[in-house]
Amino acid sequence: MRRLALLIYSIVFLDALLMFAIVPLLPSYARDLGLSTTQAGIVVAVYSGTVLVAGLPAGRAADRFGARQVTIIGIALLAVSTGAYGFSHTFLALLVARMGQGVSSAISWSAGLAWLTEATPVERRPAALGAAMAAGSTGALVGPVVGGPLGEHLGIRAPFVIFAGVAAVLTVWAFFEPGARGHADVTVGVRDLPRLAARNQLIAAALLVTLIVAVVSGAMETLVPLHLGDKGYSAGQISIVLGIAGVLGVLSNLIAGRIYNRFGGIRIARTALLGSAVGMLALAAAQAAPVVSVLYIIVTPTIAFQYAVCFPLSAEGAQHERVPQGVILGAINVCWGLGFMIGPAAGAVVAQAFSESASYILAMVVSLGGFAALRSLALAPRECQEPA
Repeated sequence: MRRLALLIYSIVFLDALLMFAIVPLLPSYARDLGLSTTQAGIVVAVYSGTVLVAGLPAGRAADRFGARQVTIIGIALLAVSTGAYGFSHTFLALLVARMGQGVSSAISWSAGLAWLTEATPVERRPAALGAAMAAGSTGALVGPVVGGPLGEHLGIRAPFVIFAGVAAVLTVWAFFEPGARGHADVTVGVRDLPRLAARNQLIAAALLVTLIVAVVSGAMETLVPLHLGDKGYSAGQISIVLGIAGVLGVLSNLIAGRIYNRFGGIRIARTALLGSAVGMLALAAAQAAPVVSVLYIIVTPTIAFQYAVCFPLSAEGAQHERVPQGVILGAINVCWGLGFMIGPAAGAVVAQAFSESASYILAMVVSLGGFAALRSLALAPRECQEPA
């Protein structure tokens, strides 16, 4: 179990690292390949867009063919697509390679986590899934830090060739890990998801929280760096703020996994949603860059707690219904992809049309709406923890 957990953590770490490693190298790619600003933006955005499209099919495939088998295919695809990324010389080739990484990401966060969930005792699943989220958050932190210097010293294509080799090693490792069988009594199709969400409050809560936190965090993570840049912060100073917040986010992921069984995912999510709503209100009133920086760091743990409970909630809900994990986890990925596309776009549009404060107020309303919706589910903390 420990070897498998380390493997899955390594996979999601590498996935998140590669998602963000392109950021500091994007100007060089744009210059070398003659990309327009729009094309560069498409290359970045297509990753989450592909996760949105591929999330449910990846989860469905994990349920049908086995989480282990699909995860191996996914990490192999990551090796191939990342290697292709390093050797791309046209916009189309770069786009296809990036889409391959996106499909692999959808598999990692659905089939990979389904494999881990099936192999982990029920009482240890929240901690295991919280650690997986922490591994992904760490990868997101490390990606730009590693990608930039490697590209600067070895060339912009070298990092992706190196990471492709790492993915290949993980593919071989995965072959030596045994599969695990869940306790599902029935198969679940995509059309069954609305019925399950309506019937099972844990699954409904997981999907709702994932969508809301992706929208709110996507807006905040777009607006805060832009605001700091407008106020004269250098790229290095902004990176320090983001880095401090990221470390707190990783720690919060781990803490949420540890306390899940004690307090219940619904209660943790509600508290975190209320905290993020207060944080959005504070950001709406803030103007000075140091104040915005401190508030961003303070709010980040509330966001991390929401992310950390989504996967345990969905896994617990699937356990209650005795259905496979894959398609439920795939739906979580779809909600994340949708939210993370809506949040940055809506936040930027509202900020440009009205003000940054208006965007934060809207994010606060979204968080409060999620808090009210979870309250309407009327679940006691103990009910969230009782096995089926």
